[in-house]
Amino acid sequence: RIPDAIPLQDVDRILPHLVDEGLPDGGEFLVASMDDNERAAVLVALLIWHGFLPMAGDIYRETYLLGKIHEERCVLHPGQTHIGKKAKKRAKGFHLTVDKDWAAVVKHIQKLTFTKKEGDCWLTDPIVESYQAVASVGSPWSRGGIAFHSVELWHTQSGELVAGEIGYTCGSTYSSCTGFCVKDKYSGAGTVQLAALGCWLSKSGFEIWDLGMKLDYKIELGGHMIPRSQWAARIRHLRERPLKLRPPSGTEGDAHLLLQELGAKGEPGGLEGSDSKKAAVASAPPSDEREAKSDGRDLKRDRKPIPKEVPVAPSEKKRVEL
Repeated sequence: RIPDAIPLQDVDRILPHLVDEGLPDGGEFLVASMDDNERAAVLVALLIWHGFLPMAGDIYRETYLLGKIHEERCVLHPGQTHIGKKAKKRAKGFHLTVDKDWAAVVKHIQKLTFTKKEGDCWLTDPIVESYQAVASVGSPWSRGGIAFHSVELWHTQSGELVAGEIGYTCGSTYSSCTGFCVKDKYSGAGTVQLAALGCWLSKSGFEIWDLGMKLDYKIELGGHMIPRSQWAARIRHLRERPLKLRPPSGTEGDAHLLLQELGAKGEPGGLEGSDSKKAAVASAPPSDEREAKSDGRDLKRDRKPIPKEVPVAPSEKKRVEL
């Protein structure tokens, strides 16, 4: 646990050691209070800078900030997003936007995405407020162009929001936090949103798309697993090359055109090859389950007493309270 009294400078110094040396007992979560809104926002920014995924969870009936550092991370070069024939066909009549309706995306995620039962969503109001407050974080904690975004997929004719996600940028890396799709009414909308986002990230120059924990649909999208050490090396390199995720303008957001454009570049775009790939697609969970279910299960697994002391680098020959 990160004590409330520990200076932020010390947190900044200790976090990379925890990434390199690992957390106690093979855990993946750091825990911090969210009572101080300004401090919580800075902690979110620091966690992102050092490669953690900031999320939230209820522990002993209190909501805490959780920093997750995966043992393995699912990543994808946006230009290698796999696009299947079904996704291309379903993309007709939809368009992608960025930062058009943050509140609506949050509301849909909280309603439609959960771990075990409706309402069991880690994207709580306190963590949403901390995400938004990151935009106001000043020096020396504002680094790498860290910024949170909402991504939306709309049914063009009706104007209905059918899928979306909350994510963030750090350098030339984009990370997906959690998302939703209205799968009962718009089958495949989650797949279209992800594929269109991958195309837009590629057009925007992002070098890594961080998908978090391994799930079948992420692998079918083109993601592959890398160990924590490789993830740390990549984020430390790419965070020094900040990019802005701008919203598509005009017809740039047309989902069908985005998917066609990526395929025309000769990038990997087919999911329809082998029978094994077809079977994997058939068994993949719906896109709206995403990070909420995977990381939610890990949170429940790791919900145990957290040691107050965490070993830092062996060269320091001491233990620091965190």
